[in-house]
Amino acid sequence: MNLENEISLRQTLDRFNVLSDVEFSEFLKVCEYREFSKKDYLLKSGNYNHGIYFIISGVVGLFELIDGEKMYQNFFLENEFANELKSLSTQTPSTKNLIALTTINSFYLNRKKLLELYDKSASFERLGRKLLEHILNGQNEISYVLQSLKPEKRYEYLEIERPELLKSIPLTYLASYLGLARETLSRIRARK
Repeated sequence: MNLENEISLRQTLDRFNVLSDVEFSEFLKVCEYREFSKKDYLLKSGNYNHGIYFIISGVVGLFELIDGEKMYQNFFLENEFANELKSLSTQTPSTKNLIALTTINSFYLNRKKLLELYDKSASFERLGRKLLEHILNGQNEISYVLQSLKPEKRYEYLEIERPELLKSIPLTYLASYLGLARETLSRIRARK
């Protein structure tokens, strides 16, 4: 593992719960470095999700096929945890897909190994709980935005809260994510 990547992971984890050097070293033992090429699937619909990915570099999209169309529900960028939470927590087949939208460098965190860490220390359990709360809060927030705000306000939300998406994600995918037609999103962007 690259020291720079380890530092990036540690700084991100510290936002949730600060681990001692020994604990972080133990955490690293359950991390598996993985690379993906653009358009590779990290998780395919119908498969079981057995872990989460810490994105070192690149962009991952979460989508579901609805009436043959890819409906994007989230994007994960550098220093974020790419996940499909329902399958991970229930250990049932996923209805969603995680796909590399660019070349991806990541750490894979296996669910079973993480649960074993939780049994070893309250610090790991606290980390897992706070990370899960963070993921759920993010999902709830975007769900609220998409269901309650008008199209222009949805775009403004991204400008303020996740401006990096506007730079990293193709317009077609952003439109799907915001629940808009591509043309509508183009008009909104043109007015800005």
